[in-house]
Amino acid sequence: MSIWWQDQKQKMYDRSLRSSYDYDVMLTTDSTLSNMTLYLPLPVINNTSSVGMDIVEHHFNNNDPSWEYALVDTEHGLMLSLKNKKPRSIDLSTIVFSNQTIDTMNPLGNEMVLMPKYKLTHNVNASRTYSRTSEQFDYESRMYAYYETSSNANVSISIYLNARNEWWIGGWQSNSYWEVMEVKLFGSQNGWTTVNGELVTGEGTYEI
Repeated sequence: MSIWWQDQKQKMYDRSLRSSYDYDVMLTTDSTLSNMTLYLPLPVINNTSSVGMDIVEHHFNNNDPSWEYALVDTEHGLMLSLKNKKPRSIDLSTIVFSNQTIDTMNPLGNEMVLMPKYKLTHNVNASRTYSRTSEQFDYESRMYAYYETSSNANVSISIYLNARNEWWIGGWQSNSYWEVMEVKLFGSQNGWTTVNGELVTGEGTYEI
């Protein structure tokens, strides 16, 4: 019976499995930003980003023609360029599906992760807070911002990546890794900013 059931579960898993990368950028501002250019970390592996190419092609599924998207090679590697003459707050997101299972347990070096990563450290104290298999890594990254705005303007830029495998066996199950970074900026900007990020790997279930 158990061998039969294992076989059934494997078939359900194979039939329903889907793997995807979900990338979100949130720009929150209490003022209008003029002549804005941002260079933002992207999910990258081997200096290429299928997520970045998808954004450039589909414009983040954002139909506002005032936004320009491009991939740029910067001194900190491949990044996403966002330009707008006059933006306010906006939430941009895209999902890119993978044709193979994502290695959510060991994504560093094997999968697209937000780049660049400097001073990467394994946060032993925080690891396994999310699930038995989870590990947390802390790092520094870089964002570039240029815009003109009022001197008391508050701007927050958040980037979120969630890479997951999902399948259905009597209910949806999944495993994932995710990353988040956020920076708060004041007044006009012209240059690179250091931003702290965290990566959590091995979240969820790994048994079929």
